Amino acid sequence: MSAVFQTSALAIAAFLSAELASAQEATGDAAATVPTPVNGAQRYTPADFERFAPRTALDMVEKVPGFLIVTGTNGGGRGLGQATENVLIGGERVANKSTDARTALSRITAAEVAYIDIVDGAGLNVPGLTGQVANVVLIAGAGSGGFKTTVRWQPEWRPRIEDNWLNGEISTTGKIGGINATLSLKNEANRSGHWGPERVYDGNGILLFTRDEFGAYDGDRPRLALALARTTTTGNKWNFNLGGQLQRLDETVRGVSVRPVNGTVRETFKFTENEHNFDIGGDYELGLGKGRLKLIGLYRFEHSPFVDSFIVDREIGGRSGERFKQTADEGESILRGEYSWRTGGGTDWQVALEGAYNSLDVDSEFATLQPDGIFLPVIFGGEQTKVEEKRGEASLTWGRSLAPNLTAQLNLGAEYSELTSSGPGGLTRRFIRPKGKLALAWKVGAKTTINWYLQRRVDQLDFFDFASSVDVANGQGNDGNGQLVPPVLNRTELEFVQDMGAWGNASVAFAYAYAQDLVDQIPLSPTTEGRGNLPPAHLYRISSKATLLLDRLGWKGARINSDITVRRNRVRDPLNGLWRDQSGGQEYVVDLSLRHDIPGSDLAWGAGYFDERVSPNLRLGAIEKEYTDGPFVTAFVEHKDVAGFTVKLSYRNLAGMKDGFNRTVFVDRRDSPVAFSEQRLRKFGQYFQLTVTGTI
Repeated sequence: MSAVFQTSALAIAAFLSAELASAQEATGDAAATVPTPVNGAQRYTPADFERFAPRTALDMVEKVPGFLIVTGTNGGGRGLGQATENVLIGGERVANKSTDARTALSRITAAEVAYIDIVDGAGLNVPGLTGQVANVVLIAGAGSGGFKTTVRWQPEWRPRIEDNWLNGEISTTGKIGGINATLSLKNEANRSGHWGPERVYDGNGILLFTRDEFGAYDGDRPRLALALARTTTTGNKWNFNLGGQLQRLDETVRGVSVRPVNGTVRETFKFTENEHNFDIGGDYELGLGKGRLKLIGLYRFEHSPFVDSFIVDREIGGRSGERFKQTADEGESILRGEYSWRTGGGTDWQVALEGAYNSLDVDSEFATLQPDGIFLPVIFGGEQTKVEEKRGEASLTWGRSLAPNLTAQLNLGAEYSELTSSGPGGLTRRFIRPKGKLALAWKVGAKTTINWYLQRRVDQLDFFDFASSVDVANGQGNDGNGQLVPPVLNRTELEFVQDMGAWGNASVAFAYAYAQDLVDQIPLSPTTEGRGNLPPAHLYRISSKATLLLDRLGWKGARINSDITVRRNRVRDPLNGLWRDQSGGQEYVVDLSLRHDIPGSDLAWGAGYFDERVSPNLRLGAIEKEYTDGPFVTAFVEHKDVAGFTVKLSYRNLAGMKDGFNRTVFVDRRDSPVAFSEQRLRKFGQYFQLTVTGTI
């Protein structure tokens, strides 16, 4: 932890600058006609990335000093709402919940990029953005020179695990009759696993037995997507997105132990899921009066059946088992309208209205294994649950320069929601919640900026928390809770950013949130528990991002990147009322990397260091701590031109990180004696990963 604070202290001494920029599109040849940056924007042209030989826009944005792409959706997926990803393409956010900024950038070839501006979100007419934002501006007419295909293939070879040959993406982009079209096929495939001992102790800490365990986790998630876009001669714009995905997951954990009473005991846990989902959406923007009207629509559906089973074979005592299976249908429909305009005095306004309908329909079954080998269903009270939310929200955004070096953005809004649950304790409730955000960006000096915001945010509930479930592997479960309400975060953040010129960039941010109704494990009755809302909590965060360029020290082409965060999330324990850390909350993360592009060659090499700690997960009758033993260390070599492709070979987990899990189970609840405890440590060894990227 001392290294964390030392690095943060260095970042405080060197703040990273964030500047203001326009969202205009370049015309003609990128190198010849790039317009002059306005409002002190930090601009990067293709020449700045030449030594990296980038294949895609993603390769370029990832090399901007001190900038890290933030992906995700507003409020944990609550509608479309305001922008939260810190990437714009041509001055516009990616308004598609199924495609994040990284994916969108990976489908744009580097040759199509005119320049990248690092701007300040508070100075843009895009509600929700604060801090550093990358605006990727494309060359006018990009894509008109025929179809271009980008390829990414990333196989892995792990010890004792099936080889992963199917992870990658191929996408082709071009114009058809004036329409920009992108067709992509992406598979986020994984083949992972680990192995090692798990020791089980009685309530007095005496070793009862040791399990030898092996876990294998396979997944394939092929997704086919089509994106169409066009800007008409009148300036109207439209986008259309269509996508479908299959998800096939297969996980198995096997354990063998020898016990005094039962002899050899073999345990098998299996999880399988066969999901399919699809989404269709689009937007249309046109000039109306003195401003622009944009209409956005989205429909998404997901069908997710899964089966958990846990079978125990005892040499003495026979076989027993349990099975929990569930079929869930999820749907989301959103319609949003935004009207934006700028006054003659330079003030930006936007009025937005959004309506959404979310639903979850769950059918579940819990069954026990009978002597004849048949699973017999057992009534557990959560066989069927349906959850629906109808929501509408309205917001008004105002933004302008208060002084030559000070910009502000104010967003005020409110939402109305009707939440209905037919599961345990289900009922219909209606809420009205105000929300909004005030953001300021102060250009203290030519290379120093201070960003600050104050926000009230309403987060999205996980509808599965309304439904009852059974954890067959650990012999525990959750009752559904129809009384849940969405968490509300009242938060503020102060960020200092500094451009250090030839030395790189650095930033540091301090954040605090007064959180209401966070979701955690709570007692639902004297004998049951489930997911529920907590009393008000306090969340603290210090984070820093930095890029140190080493050319000035004589190491040409070398750079060090750092991303460090320390958190302290304090909540009231629902069992005893005492303050404690939030269950499963991140305590700190340290992500460091070194890259050296060897001058005068197509070769690069580097290394990475990653370490993270999360707080224990507290149930009412158990304490579960999932952790990693040791840091995750990688090393790589890269060649930027192998038959026109960039090829990177990584050797991963050099320090031998292991996956750990400790569980303490009590006789009744956590204030009673310990019944037994488990200590698990599984290794997964060193392995190779190959990344091949290129453009055809």
